[in-house]
Amino acid sequence: MFPEGRVPKEIVAHFVQRLLGCVNWLFCDCDIIHTEITAQNVLMETTDDAPFRRIEDAEAAEPTIPVEVNGYPVYASRGRDTPLLELTLDPILTGFGSSRSTTTTNDDWWMPDTHRAPEILMGLPWDAQVDVWSIGVMALELLEGRNFFTPVDTVHNQYVLPLALSQYISYMGLPPRWMIEQSMNPVIKSFVDDRGHWVAEPPIPQASLEDFVTAIPPGEEKNRFLRFMRKILVWDPAQRVQSAELFSDDWLMPE
Repeated sequence: MFPEGRVPKEIVAHFVQRLLGCVNWLFCDCDIIHTEITAQNVLMETTDDAPFRRIEDAEAAEPTIPVEVNGYPVYASRGRDTPLLELTLDPILTGFGSSRSTTTTNDDWWMPDTHRAPEILMGLPWDAQVDVWSIGVMALELLEGRNFFTPVDTVHNQYVLPLALSQYISYMGLPPRWMIEQSMNPVIKSFVDDRGHWVAEPPIPQASLEDFVTAIPPGEEKNRFLRFMRKILVWDPAQRVQSAELFSDDWLMPE
């Protein structure tokens, strides 16, 4: 629906703020961790369905001829006659099939491969802060129209732990020593030497958050966004800013 799959920053900021309020309510009032906040689990609600009624009427008057793909009919989109930015769009969080309770200890391997929080990656106990991490990663992906992390070997369709760790390190630096020492996954310690230096393959790629974010041009707005993301993209979940505080961040507040 958007050029290069990039969602306009106004919509992304609105979505992020509403989802932060949502996960705060889930945590405080419901004792629930969603664990799978991705674009696939966020629907859009609008208070004005007139544009969609017009599409229905046009389809009824002149039905689209579908093509068959893998045995299923696929219909061409008719597009839209009202820009999305002119509609009132609110995110609705769905897909609670992987949710967990905050009242029990969670320390297993969980979350989608491209959105996995670093505490899970490192084999440590985790809590509701994984949802804050997911919202941050999703914001980057919506803005840029591409994955922030790509830890899957596409040839063998297999998640590669050292590849994931190297990508995380490229953006956040080496994990704190305590996370390595307290990891319940013994293989984690083999990726670094006694001084904490990365010794595994693949090597740490050259990457930065500034270079990844291209949808917002250089300037004060991009600086605000980068400051917002650096409150989320941290190894230690105790240092990750909580949803209630992020809700009123400068980047999310209209000027």
